[in-house]
Amino acid sequence: MKDKNLVGAIGITEGEKKGEELIPTALVYEFTIENNGNEPVGSIKEADKGIELKIEPKSKLKSVSKDVIGFNIYNPDDYNESGVGFGQSQLSIINADQKGQYTFTYDLGVSEENPQVPLRVPSKEKLTKLKEYACDAFLVATIENQEIARFDLGECKN
Repeated sequence: MKDKNLVGAIGITEGEKKGEELIPTALVYEFTIENNGNEPVGSIKEADKGIELKIEPKSKLKSVSKDVIGFNIYNPDDYNESGVGFGQSQLSIINADQKGQYTFTYDLGVSEENPQVPLRVPSKEKLTKLKEYACDAFLVATIENQEIARFDLGECKN
């Protein structure tokens, strides 16, 4: 996906295109989680007690990510020196009988050559391969570093 409203933009700070923006292509996951219980889950008062979600890739998705992008996009440290990044929006609490919206974005590169952003977006064929395996993962929910739920994404829709 290449949508500035969803993935943001990278401001060029040097060279002849200074002041322009590069919009990265990104792999985007969107989830809705519902609290069917009678009590709120998480906390907004204490950040470390809020709900935290992460995508945990299975071995095939890690392998495909490394093949397509050159590194494991699900490991934040692997983004160092790439010029792009990842992000997520999430709620730290879901009240009883409420739904929470969560979005994860993993930048896959930019289409224009620029020394500030060395990671170029892969070919359509490689992106198709990454999309094919994008659900070979778990969505893991934790509170205070304790796992409270694990969802196998193997049956999600691409």
